[in-house]
Amino acid sequence: MSGPRDAGTAARLRFPWRATFVVWALLSALSAVWALATPIGASPDEPAHIVRAASVARGQIVGTPSPDGHVVTVPEYIALTQKDTCFAFKPDVTANCPVAAPAAPGALTTATTTAGLYNPLYYAAVGWTSLLFHDSGGIYAMRLVSAVIASLFAALAFGVLRTLPGRRIAALGFAVAITPMTLFLNASVNPNGIEATATLAVFAGVLAVVIDRRPGLIWHRAVIAGVSGIVAVNARGLSPLWVFVAAVLPLVLLSGRELGALLRRPAVLTAIGAIAVGAVAALAWTLGSNSLLNAVDNPDQTPQHYAGVGTNPLTGAWLTLTRTVEFAHGVVGIFGWLDTPAPAEVYFLWAALVGLMLLAAFTLLRRRRLLLAGLLLGAFLLLPPIVQGVYITGGGLIWQGRYNLPMFLCMVVGVGVLLGESVLEGATGPGHWTTAPWASVTWRRLGWIVAVALAFGQFYSFENTLRRYTVGIGGSLKQMLVGSSPWTPPGGAAALLALFAGLCVVGVWLTLREAFGPRAPKPAPALVTPAATGLE
Repeated sequence: MSGPRDAGTAARLRFPWRATFVVWALLSALSAVWALATPIGASPDEPAHIVRAASVARGQIVGTPSPDGHVVTVPEYIALTQKDTCFAFKPDVTANCPVAAPAAPGALTTATTTAGLYNPLYYAAVGWTSLLFHDSGGIYAMRLVSAVIASLFAALAFGVLRTLPGRRIAALGFAVAITPMTLFLNASVNPNGIEATATLAVFAGVLAVVIDRRPGLIWHRAVIAGVSGIVAVNARGLSPLWVFVAAVLPLVLLSGRELGALLRRPAVLTAIGAIAVGAVAALAWTLGSNSLLNAVDNPDQTPQHYAGVGTNPLTGAWLTLTRTVEFAHGVVGIFGWLDTPAPAEVYFLWAALVGLMLLAAFTLLRRRRLLLAGLLLGAFLLLPPIVQGVYITGGGLIWQGRYNLPMFLCMVVGVGVLLGESVLEGATGPGHWTTAPWASVTWRRLGWIVAVALAFGQFYSFENTLRRYTVGIGGSLKQMLVGSSPWTPPGGAAALLALFAGLCVVGVWLTLREAFGPRAPKPAPALVTPAATGLE
């Protein structure tokens, strides 16, 4: 017969679906406002991705090769996005491009896309909305669907983190990881956003299984990791690399004996099998279509050509490594066609917070946790030079900071989780279940500073970018709000700015609620014995 203790244990093992849904709704709303505030075609290569999505939705999986990319048939309003980019690379030019609206926007016509060989999974997931609309509403719908899907994986990662005993510091780490660039990419027709958040969900699921092996939660975490892995590996050509690193690195926390026992668990084997199937499908597409090297092998099939072709791999790696700080700006916020950087204060804010987290990690962590923190930092710093070094001889200098967003999310969230676990153990070892610093004034002050600073950074980035497109980078806030703006987003700039500010306030409240909420109870000894976990 079960008693109160059993009921309490069952409650503790319930996955926090309500909290996950709330975070999903908040991230989706923030990303949706970005989607409305960003002019069509105002993210890296978005016109090519829009055309690709609309063509896949109409059954054109590849199209016909040409010197300008792959030729496909799409509605005229979709094809028009190729011309609606007069502001690209010109931060002083507003988004009021002098392009006449087509007489029949839904009529089919031909268009080219440089994304014609990319994995079709993402494009099928968002492109179907273009079948429901016959004007630019179809493009905004693509963005909103992309925002909702990408936000879902980020929210699932949060839900997994919330099941961990050290969830309070992990919650602050999660808030730091969700940079303005993350929300911007979520809101763009671009697989980069979903790739990053789905990879984070894989990492969070694996890390949670390794750290907290309570059997009542293992299936939730394994399913999240498996499904997220299938989506993540099929997002972009390099995605299998990020997913592999995200799934393998947390295993360094285990001894060989523990790892062997964990790999015998059905839930773990199911997740591994799901990710493996997804990876095989992704590699089959990449190799079969030659999407990664087509520009190298067939330069006559793309208008994109990059400097540095023929450079020695070591030189390419070194050039990328020396630009690490510059590329790091890309994971915080370089918007538009990489022509609209976030304000300098925003870069300083995120550099300070991430730097403090890393300083705390390399000061407080010990043994395997310290090793994992070092590996996460190493992956973030060294994988870009390695990838660019391999590619530069045939393809030139192609690296952008946003490509490294998956590793950034994993690094920041991982360090937050490790710090949370370390603080919970306290100075006297694993047997000491201390409440410090949760009740202290210092912790509450730190939580307020971090949450408010992050909200300021998010809002300032959004306002600066919106002002750039409405009145130009040199325009004034007053002109954007009450003056005559050359370009106005759907709903108006003032309304979107107010809505985004309100959502930032909600974000502060939710972050502090998690940081100051009741601490997670210590798992009952019966739940963590070798016999119960299978780690005998």
